[in-house]
Amino acid sequence: MAGRILVLDDEENYAEMLQDLLRQHNYRVDMATRPQRAIDQLEEIPYDLVISDYKMPVMDGAEFLREARGLYPNLPFILVSGLMNTPELVKVANMSVTLVMEKPLDTTAFLAHVAKFAEQMTSEEKEAFDRELTSDDAPAADKDQGYPEEPRFFSAGCATSTRFMQAAWAISQNGTSLFILEPVGGDASLAVKDISSWRGNQDKPIQELGFEEFTAVDASKLKELLADEEQSQVLSIRLTSLDQVPKAQTHLAKVLQSIDFAKNALVVYVLQGPVSELQFLQQADSLGCILPPLCKRPIDIAQYAHRFARLLADRTTKPRAAEFTQEAAYAVLAYEWPRNYQQIQEVISAAVEASEDAPIGLEALKGELTEGVMPAPEIRLAKFVKKAQAGQLKDELLASGDSVAVLVRRLELGSNLETEDDLKRLPLLNPNLSNL
Repeated sequence: MAGRILVLDDEENYAEMLQDLLRQHNYRVDMATRPQRAIDQLEEIPYDLVISDYKMPVMDGAEFLREARGLYPNLPFILVSGLMNTPELVKVANMSVTLVMEKPLDTTAFLAHVAKFAEQMTSEEKEAFDRELTSDDAPAADKDQGYPEEPRFFSAGCATSTRFMQAAWAISQNGTSLFILEPVGGDASLAVKDISSWRGNQDKPIQELGFEEFTAVDASKLKELLADEEQSQVLSIRLTSLDQVPKAQTHLAKVLQSIDFAKNALVVYVLQGPVSELQFLQQADSLGCILPPLCKRPIDIAQYAHRFARLLADRTTKPRAAEFTQEAAYAVLAYEWPRNYQQIQEVISAAVEASEDAPIGLEALKGELTEGVMPAPEIRLAKFVKKAQAGQLKDELLASGDSVAVLVRRLELGSNLETEDDLKRLPLLNPNLSNL
């Protein structure tokens, strides 16, 4: 899969020009207009290449390069600038800049250099990427079928996580409030970052407040928060109990009455479980959506595990530690991850830091996953695939509204299946899926 390129330039028009140029040549590109925001993205997303302007206020290209090198000693880094003097060139050379190119760019030479460090998208990836970029121009009837572009922070590789992101995006487009119920250690904060970007806030940071802190905010204070041009107009509020959901709705409605421009703002309330999903949806009504736990999102587990391994491997100059042995990969997919995103980050980070420059193996994960004797890979795989099958059947049952009997007939699953427990016990419909 094609990696990512990060473009940084304080002149938004120039950054967009580079982004458009690279996207036209099938590269996956993210853009930032503030060095500190770019550093934040580097801390969370593994990039194959950084392209940065040199002349920037607050933090110039040399300072940004120093910060980036502190995170990734070997990350390819191209500086683009007007004419640089000899001391400046020596300064960035001593910090191991990969390449310096002068403005105006020689486009042919620029693209040739980029090709040395970044992989272009395949035709399939490009088609999917183009669909995401053009979805905002789709007919109104189709608007809720997708979102503007591929999430940068949140992983939506599974149907369940894609549906969550579609629901969250649809709610955020139609009002000023969004309520999310996430599992313990969930990745809702990543989804909020992507929604903020899609709403036109680009790389601006999101202000996060506790419920008590936010309910103490009056109209004038909220207006002050939303008027800060350096901050996103998306606010993230952390709830601690279900009874705060209606209180949050009442408070926001009251303070928004006297703020005309607040219609462009979005307040995202995040409540962490365990909480009854039914009660949450009853309280949040049409403004609520539920983030599925990672045990229901196997592709997202794999993507997050790879992301953290790659980030830590790059930072610790252990390139091979970004990979997993086959045994370790099965263990990662088969594990329940009760603390979800937070636990994956902790476990994979510890495994990379403790390993040599070699792929992460099963032994590095055993202690971290707090399991005793782990079964053979083929047994784990069969168990994992069967669990995935049961989850898909349950999701289909809920989505369709059918009874078990109707679902069984429609999918031709056989006879003697009458309850949800029968679906859980159903043997693999395709036994070959459990073969290594």
